[in-house]
Amino acid sequence: MQESPLTVLVVDDELPLREELRLFPWSSCHAELVGEAENGEEALELCRKLVPDVVITDITMPMMDGIELFRSLKKEFPLTQVILLTCHSDFEYARDALRLGALEYLIKVSLLDSDLEQALDKARTTIQREHSHKRSELDKQRWQLVKIWNRYANEQLSIAAVPVEVMDELRHVLKEWQLHFPIHFTRLHIHAKAEDEMYVHHELQAIFSEWEQSSKVLSRWVQLDKSDYVIFSTRPIEHAPSRREQAGWMMNSLQTALEQRLSFLSEAVRLYATLSEEVPNESVMFQALRQSAIAPEAPFYDHSGTIYDHTLLPKPVAGSMEDQIKQVYAEQFRLALAKSQEHLARYIREEFTVWACSKRPNPDELKVWLLSKHKELFKDGDYMAEDKSRQRLSEARTLTELTTAFTRELEAGVGLKSKCRKEVQHAKQLIAEQLMEPITLTSIAESVGLSSYYLSRLFREEVGESFNEYVTSLRMDKAIHLLQTTNMKVYEVAEQVGIPSYRYFSVLFRNRTGVAPTDFKKSY
Repeated sequence: MQESPLTVLVVDDELPLREELRLFPWSSCHAELVGEAENGEEALELCRKLVPDVVITDITMPMMDGIELFRSLKKEFPLTQVILLTCHSDFEYARDALRLGALEYLIKVSLLDSDLEQALDKARTTIQREHSHKRSELDKQRWQLVKIWNRYANEQLSIAAVPVEVMDELRHVLKEWQLHFPIHFTRLHIHAKAEDEMYVHHELQAIFSEWEQSSKVLSRWVQLDKSDYVIFSTRPIEHAPSRREQAGWMMNSLQTALEQRLSFLSEAVRLYATLSEEVPNESVMFQALRQSAIAPEAPFYDHSGTIYDHTLLPKPVAGSMEDQIKQVYAEQFRLALAKSQEHLARYIREEFTVWACSKRPNPDELKVWLLSKHKELFKDGDYMAEDKSRQRLSEARTLTELTTAFTRELEAGVGLKSKCRKEVQHAKQLIAEQLMEPITLTSIAESVGLSSYYLSRLFREEVGESFNEYVTSLRMDKAIHLLQTTNMKVYEVAEQVGIPSYRYFSVLFRNRTGVAPTDFKKSY
């Protein structure tokens, strides 16, 4: 991914110099002038809003001079690099500032574009080196926290039961992370297909680290287990006063970034979050982390982007699925079927779905029960077709997928053929035309005039599979055709169908055909 341009703030009380610096070719140096200030006080306020990578400041200014500004920046924004503009009489001040950590000084009267360009290059190199060092230290601290968590989190331990040296280690990490009690955190749950997980976690950690290295969003993260991350935020995100709004901003940002970076995945990544209670001290840290865990059935019942409060995490109703059905809905199911299969389909989509969402029975038991009903209803049908239908039911990842698959079978059984809306037809056409390009749900939804959430739902209901599954299916069909009819190499075929990762293409192809693409090509 291309590195972002350096952001630069210029501070000088002389307007002619500021005007001269405006004309400097910032973009050719991969930099951007983001603001100007006339004195140190004004500059410090701007830095708190803009958090620039580089501050170019005159030394002699009214109200707050450049040296005093430099000292303030060193405390508040240690990663911001400071370049001093000096007159001959300021040399001693400039040299003192360099000893304290200023990056460079430039002489105003003989300032050349090449001098400033070299200083910016030096700033970029210094920032990269400091970020790399900071990342290394943060990774070590993350590993410390994970070790502590893995050793003690699943035990109902009091603070006295945890060794003193372990608690000291925990306090040290939190102090290094500038986390001061009471603290809050957001626990993020990632739901992705097994073959996608490596790619998803690689990108997620890259995104989290970008946020961490940015002084605009002061946050720390740790991967708690295979599917969960904990995000500690110590500075409110601008324009998001509440924690729920902050979590919503984070979820939307992550979903968009993952969709753009991993547009070739066969299934969309789904995200869920829990907002912790206030953690007053270390003694209840483990308890708070345990309480924030999201139940395994949450991705089955809730849509991606759901944010839970720790006190309102949904809980499944006690008792088996069979008992609940016998008590509540077996009779209604029979009554609906007695009227017609069409009536039963409507009942499954409406009353049954509402009941399942409210009671949240074990998803596997719910599938088993609906599969048994499916066998009763279609026991005399075509064996191969029914076997495929039952496979769709058993592999359903959400309640919507499960009920959609079931009701589509019911409606097809009475001759009701689903018609796709024009927006869905248009979306399918766009997908076919753009198959070798990165295709995202968001971009297609914008093209057909629907929200991404609504188009995703329509695909499930009207096409019978998810948006990503449909795109992947088309890509695999085209790949099979190309391998059968051309002399293209396998990696070239992967590129032609819009999957840049050869390894991931091989996984998808094997899942579809049962053989590796190289073996498939040899057979033709």
